[in-house]
Amino acid sequence: MRTKRAISFGLLAGVLTVCGSMQAHHGGSEYDTKNLKTLNGTVTEYYWANPHCQIFLDVKDDRGKAVNWGIEMLAPAVLKRAGWNSQLLHPGDVVTVTIAPSKKGTPVGMIRKLVLPGGKELTGGELGEQPPRQ
Repeated sequence: MRTKRAISFGLLAGVLTVCGSMQAHHGGSEYDTKNLKTLNGTVTEYYWANPHCQIFLDVKDDRGKAVNWGIEMLAPAVLKRAGWNSQLLHPGDVVTVTIAPSKKGTPVGMIRKLVLPGGKELTGGELGEQPPRQ
């Protein structure tokens, strides 16, 4: 009985450790979800790969200097359900994104919405969201 209890305790501790680290990575704690920011910029890179897709944008700051922003997104499978695909963006495309910015003030954020040059809008693929109707 003691051995069973020790094994159960060990398994529970292991599960809690793994779940805790997953929450730290996926909990969004580094992004300010209450103060969204909208950026207009030029795509410099677009990565469509697991575990997270990414967009890199050159955005002009208040002085007119280009700042390269890194925009984190969800996995390709989640984004695909929201209407995204691997050929959606290309370097040179001018887009508008709404993001949850970094709490540290660095030029990174988590996507909430993308507006393409033609005006088409896509969400960031949050679970439970459906793509906008055309």
